[in-house]
Amino acid sequence: MVDWDEQIKGHLFWVWGGEEGLFKRGKEGMLVVTDRRLAFIIKTDMTYKMHETHSIRQLKRFEAGENIFRPAEGYTLEHLKKDLAKSYDNLQVPFRQILDVVSEEKDWGTLLKVKMNIDYKPKVFKFSIVKGWVKYPVKDPLEFQRMDWRPLINLIKMSI
Repeated sequence: MVDWDEQIKGHLFWVWGGEEGLFKRGKEGMLVVTDRRLAFIIKTDMTYKMHETHSIRQLKRFEAGENIFRPAEGYTLEHLKKDLAKSYDNLQVPFRQILDVVSEEKDWGTLLKVKMNIDYKPKVFKFSIVKGWVKYPVKDPLEFQRMDWRPLINLIKMSI
């Protein structure tokens, strides 16, 4: 359920994320953050052209050293609502269900770990921004970005 007085605070593309654990495989998606919830969108109604445009903008901002944690132009709460209803694979977590959120520096890039309460069980999800992909035999991340997750972490911690 989306509250209409919510505001999208950040929209990140080329996100590799998923639940932490043995035999758990990550998926590509978009991380959409409002002032009340975190959403990981795997299946979207966004057109390929729009997704590509925003992905290229994000990459250019990375290269220029700019803050990439910002809303995507043209993507509204109505789009988020439709995307969340599109598939059960899409994840939405109200901030009140987030138990902890931390950033970890790895040799290969920066990782965001979010511990959340889902179905009354604590689960940890990991997210990172992909720099490059290999597409054969299956699409997998090749390299990851170094990301400053502090704006997102601060937003969540101020809200829980």
